[in-house]
Amino acid sequence: MKNFIQIYWKTLLFFAIAGLVGGFFTGISVLDSYPPEMQQQLLDELTASGLGGFPPDIIMGVITAMQAVGYGIVLGAIGIWLGKKTGLWKDERTIAKQPFIASIIVSIVGGLALILSDVLFFGKYSEVIMSSYSVKPTISYLIAAVIYGGVIEEVMLRLFWMTMVVFVLWKVFDRKNERPSTAILITANVIAALLFAAGHLPATATMIGLSPMIVFRCFLLNGGLGLLFGWLYRKYGLRYSMIAHGGCHIVSKLIWILFV
Repeated sequence: MKNFIQIYWKTLLFFAIAGLVGGFFTGISVLDSYPPEMQQQLLDELTASGLGGFPPDIIMGVITAMQAVGYGIVLGAIGIWLGKKTGLWKDERTIAKQPFIASIIVSIVGGLALILSDVLFFGKYSEVIMSSYSVKPTISYLIAAVIYGGVIEEVMLRLFWMTMVVFVLWKVFDRKNERPSTAILITANVIAALLFAAGHLPATATMIGLSPMIVFRCFLLNGGLGLLFGWLYRKYGLRYSMIAHGGCHIVSKLIWILFV
């Protein structure tokens, strides 16, 4: 354990800082997305608990930041440990040209897909979807999307969950081999992508509500991007799935701000 901490403390510190910053602004942006009645309910609960003198958005930000720091450190450490056993964790300290270009391509294609699919298809069948674009994203939302989404969600879904699934499937079905098979890696990627998509449903429900079309949209877009992030993770390493994930948010939000 001591050697593990000595080797990976900088990586875990990076996850913790990303969780602190990204989690704080995620809490604020989540509160901003609540309808007025939910915001008032939260304010009443804070008042009853003796925290009514503090701004609700700051309290929400602090709570979410603490959770995200825990995710980054605990799930990050477990994910690295399992990743070394399965061969998924890459210890390279530099950014290679080819994987970086692949990440940028995924960023651009994914960011365009998120917006254009709504403008050209889903928005035609749901006024709720297009009305969600009437309010431009806030600074808090942008920071949360890029940092929390790009780092903490990748730690949770790819580094931890996908690696955990690979490890379990490997030990149960393929333990005779020194490393997990390609079939196991693909299966784990699909499972992690489905979890990634399902994890977006609560926020989607709060922001625009749920319907069969919106659930389908969530699994198609988030699940599809999750598969690409998982492919980058298993082929090149976590840093490239983080770059692609954060880049998707940058591209999609810039299009939203400038053109939608």
